[in-house]
Amino acid sequence: MKLLSTTIILSSFLNCALAQSLRRSLMGQQYNYQVVGDPETSNIKRNKPVGYSITFTNHWTETNHPYNYPSKDPHWSDFVYASHSRNYEMWRDRRVASKGIENIAEEGVTKDLVGEINSEIKGETVLDQVMGAWIRKATEGATSSPKEDLCVDKSHPFVSGIGMLAPSPDWFSGVYKLRLFDRETKFWYQKIEVNVYAWDAGTEGGNDYSFKNDPK
Repeated sequence: MKLLSTTIILSSFLNCALAQSLRRSLMGQQYNYQVVGDPETSNIKRNKPVGYSITFTNHWTETNHPYNYPSKDPHWSDFVYASHSRNYEMWRDRRVASKGIENIAEEGVTKDLVGEINSEIKGETVLDQVMGAWIRKATEGATSSPKEDLCVDKSHPFVSGIGMLAPSPDWFSGVYKLRLFDRETKFWYQKIEVNVYAWDAGTEGGNDYSFKNDPK
């Protein structure tokens, strides 16, 4: 599969308690990514909570993907990321999209997905969530990074994320269940870089870069 869009880099450790305090005061599966090179391993054991910064880098351009590339307003929506346990699935291959995934994939609206994640936080399958700003113009190398670090801990060592590719009927990109620790050493990764690809949410018909398509 040809690389469609992005590189996600997760790095920059920060004490989770501090990060959350600052935030309050400021008021066998087939995965959809390919790890680039060898992740850098830290000297921090998995039993200690840590925080990751996230950077999403655009490579979806007319030069890289000339076929029917949209002539008007190619961009990305806001991005939503969550750290979670093995029991949570924001989205995945061959799974029916939730209302939150449908809305962000079709319209770039994050409200319902954020609400779904907040419910999972109460149920303790999700630890933390952060938002990355939209990419106004999808030029080569354009980036989006959340202002806050994403907290993870031993019980919630995975990250999933999503952003809408626009204009499109219901296409998006992101990761699901990206593991952030080395299985052999049990140390957190200091830095991991992955290539991610495009997905069709399966909630609206259409095979070109357009918002105007018939719902399924």
